[in-house]
Formats: sequence, C-alpha cells, structure tokens
Amino acid sequence: MEEDIIEQVRTTIGEAFDHQETGAHTGHLRVYPRDLEGLPISGYEISNLVRQKIGPVPEARRFTIGEHSRWGAPVSIGLMSPNLAELEAAKEYLMKRLDGMPQLKDINENVALGKQEVRLKLKPKAYFLGLDENAIANQIRQGFYGGQAQRLQEGRDELRVWVRYPKSGRLTIGQMEKMKIKTPSGEYPLTELADYHLERGPVAINRFNGSREIRVEAETVDPFASIPDILNQIDQEIMPEMLAQFSGIRYVYQGQQKFSREALGKISHYFSLAFIMMLFFITLHFRSVNHTLMIVLMIPLSMLGVFWGHGIHNQPLSIMSLWGMVALTGVIINDAIIFLAKYDGLLREGKKVKEAVAGAGKSRLRPIILTSLTTAVGLFPLLMERSVQAQFLIPMAISLAYGVAIGTIFILIFFPVIIMLFNDVRVYIRYLWTGIKPEREEVEIAVIHQKRKQELENNGMIEQ
Repeated sequence: MEEDIIEQVRTTIGEAFDHQETGAHTGHLRVYPRDLEGLPISGYEISNLVRQKIGPVPEARRFTIGEHSRWGAPVSIGLMSPNLAELEAAKEYLMKRLDGMPQLKDINENVALGKQEVRLKLKPKAYFLGLDENAIANQIRQGFYGGQAQRLQEGRDELRVWVRYPKSGRLTIGQMEKMKIKTPSGEYPLTELADYHLERGPVAINRFNGSREIRVEAETVDPFASIPDILNQIDQEIMPEMLAQFSGIRYVYQGQQKFSREALGKISHYFSLAFIMMLFFITLHFRSVNHTLMIVLMIPLSMLGVFWGHGIHNQPLSIMSLWGMVALTGVIINDAIIFLAKYDGLLREGKKVKEAVAGAGKSRLRPIILTSLTTAVGLFPLLMERSVQAQFLIPMAISLAYGVAIGTIFILIFFPVIIMLFNDVRVYIRYLWTGIKPEREEVEIAVIHQKRKQELENNGMIEQ
C-alpha cells in the first residue's frame, strides 16, 4: 500500500498536536499521499489502517491518529471552574464516560504537560529557619543550572561569570538530596528541610472567557455519524450526572459544534433578512398574501431533494449544504412566481380557474424545465469533480442541483394542487361570511383587481 499511495512520511520530534504541546517528550508523524485527487482510499481509512498496524501504545500519555481539521474535533467539551482540583476530577470523570461510548474514539484533553519537575514541600524546620520554597528552589537552581557570580569588563565587552556544581556533581536526584542549603545559622542537608516529588507541570494554562478551561475532545468512529445526536446523548446522559457530582463546573461545547453554532447564527441572520425582503416584494407584486403563502409552501418540498441528493452522494449535511439551501430558496421562488404570474394572467383574460391552472402548467412547462435543467446540468461537472479544491463546494452544489431538480417536479405537479386548495378555502370562507357560495373565479385576487379596475374606468376615474 505504501508504494502505491504514500509519497513521504515526515517525522518531527519536539512538537505535537498542531503546536499545542512542545518538548523533547512529544513528537508527530505526517503522512503525505502521492495524489490526493486520484487517491483510491480516504484519509479516514488510512488513519484506521495505521491504527490497526500500530495497536495500543501503553507508554504514551496521549496518542492520536487522524486527519487535521481546521474546525476542531467533532466532540469538544470545555470544562471551566475556579477550583483546579474539582476541574481535574471532572475531566477524568468525563473522559471515562466518553470512553464508554461506542460512537467515539481517541478521547483526549488539551492540558499540555511538559518535562518532569521537582516539587518541594517544606518541613517545619525550614520555616523555623526563616526559609520558604522560593529560597530553597533558588539555591538548588544555582547549584545545578548556575548563578551569576560577577561581571568582568574586558575592553568593550562584558563577561558574566556563572558558578555551578561540576558536571559530576549534578547528574542525579541523589546528588540533589545530599546538597547543603545555606541559612543564616549554617548549612543543612536538603532532606532535613524539605520533601520532594516529581511531576509534570503544565506547559500553558488555557482560559476561556476569563476562566481556567480544560477541554476534553473525541473523534467519531463513523465519519458520517450525526454529531448533534451524539452531543444530545452526552447532554442528556452524562452532563447532568457530572454536574450533580461536581457542582462548581461549567461547560460549553467547542470545536466543530462552536463553529457550526457561529455559522448557523450568521446563516440565520442573513437568510432571515433575504427571506423577509423576498416576501415583501412578492406580496407587493401580486398584492396578495395568499399568493405569497402558496409560493412559500414550495420551499420545504424542494428541500426533500437536498436530503435525497446528499444520500445519493453519501455526503453528510454541512454548513456549505445550508448555504446551498439558501440559494435554492431563491431559484424555487422564481419558478413559482413564473407559474403564478401566468395563472393570474389567464384569469384576467376570462378563463375559469381550472382552465387557468391547466393553461399555466402547459404554458410554463418548457421555461421552468429549461431553467431548472440548465442550472442542474451546469452544476454536474462540479458534482463529478474529485479534486481537493472542489470537495469544499460539492455539498453546496448537491443542495442546489438536486433541490432545483426535485423542486421543479413538485412545482409542476403539486403547485396546481396547492392553487386549487387555496381557492377552495377562499370559496368556503366567503360562503361562511356572506351565506352565498361564490364562483371560484370571484375569490381570486387577479379577478377582483380586474373588476375594480373596470369599475374605476367605467366611472371615469381611470383613463382607458
């Protein structure tokens, strides 16, 4: 497999997890395929093969195999609390619970730990001698790392003289234990003044909105899994129990969920403005709220084509799919306006409602099909493209192409039915209001406006 698809493997020591953690204890490998466009296997499948080949790595504190994502992990939960001990305990609890979910893998947290450090805990004798942790730590550092003893001026250059233990005296922890700590009353062995233990200290302290944050992240086993469903399960089954056990914890969803939330907010804002403007202009043109409602009803029907298209291409719904649906709304409204405008025109010519519906369907069949067909065919090359650059736009093209195709069929088949249903409702309302059942044509807004115009012309208020 390597000879067929792998171009190079790059190994880096001292850096891991997209610059999140650095140090001699970290490292990562990057695998570069030969031809991304003609690759017979996906990056997700490559990562699975690598995971099977390597197997578990028990010595690793953090081990992840996967593709890089600019939007973060599919499941990313930020935990926040002023109590560090409670925050650590909540993190361990959440990681354990997420590890028990079969939909998730590679459970990790973003606390980057550095090299091992010596942590001191002073004994009462040290305090009695007037020492603190900083004073003892400075003496240990000066002995092992060095301290500046003096400065010498040599011409224009300044030489700094540093003093420390010889190399043979600063190699082991045992040598540190035997070192003497200087005090005003004499020298004492370190072991008489302090206990110590080794632990890894954090490389950086992560904060979110001013609070210390630990982020727990996980990848999905199935790349097409529904992230909202997984997060909903976590929200209902895991988070209430965690909050009951750790009352000082707050949490927020990060990663892809945060990006989706922000993107959906923008889509909702701009689409709402555009949709309100479209409704305003449609109502202004037809001078009828009923006509506007009939046109709007065609929008959700066309969305069925979006879902079918994504299923046919085995593509999950994404943010770009939603932008395609926004564009689809304008195209469907345009086709419905063409149909409805012809229907009103036939009514003004004196046609019956059923004749006007049939005539509008026959008259606008070719224009509607041609406009929709040219749109779908124009997007077909993008749907078939396999280049890396096109993958970002394909979900939008699927939404628009399949939505237009299916929406056109619904307009030609179901829109006449909707027109007749709205006509029946208006006839029934007029009958309840007046007690006299009107003709179908009498309740149509185009006919009503035509009669008013004729009355005004007959009264001489409008020039013919």
